[in-house]
Amino acid sequence: MQMIRKSFGLVFIMFILCGFIYPLIVTAAGQVIFSHQSNGSLVKQDGKVIGSKLIGQQWTSPKYFHGRPSAVNYNMNEQQVLYNNGPTSGGSNFANSNPALKQRVKDMIQHDGKHLTNDAVTASGSGLDPDITVENAKQQVARIAKARGIKKSEISHIIQQHKQFSPMTQDYVNVLKMNIALDHLK
Repeated sequence: MQMIRKSFGLVFIMFILCGFIYPLIVTAAGQVIFSHQSNGSLVKQDGKVIGSKLIGQQWTSPKYFHGRPSAVNYNMNEQQVLYNNGPTSGGSNFANSNPALKQRVKDMIQHDGKHLTNDAVTASGSGLDPDITVENAKQQVARIAKARGIKKSEISHIIQQHKQFSPMTQDYVNVLKMNIALDHLK
């Protein structure tokens, strides 16, 4: 009986320690040391949350950079009333041999052109990738310049300003940051 009481006592102490005290300490430390990251790396404009640097958004207007396709319903619109009903993560789980994936890629190529990059026609594993390759961004410059009536060089400059180096993959850019920069062009 003594052994059972000690066992229950140990379970209770570990429950309090691991279930309450440790999470509170980690949460408090995260809020103090890394508050921007622990709150979702939210991007604000005029005091209003317009998105996150970590979650992709749906952009369909020709005057904006378009992100990767997604199997996830973003529940957002381009008027930047974003993040009210944030999306849940999830890929399409289509294999390369899946006819639905092949048809979607074929449709995108017919709609957007034959020389698209891989990330322009395939979704990321989570379906929420906020970044595109620099090559993908460069392929969108002509469309954006025409839609906005500005020089291609101005848009190329935005790409260069937001370019992130990646030693493991291709260099990339954040779509939300670039679209905000486009809106700030005079």
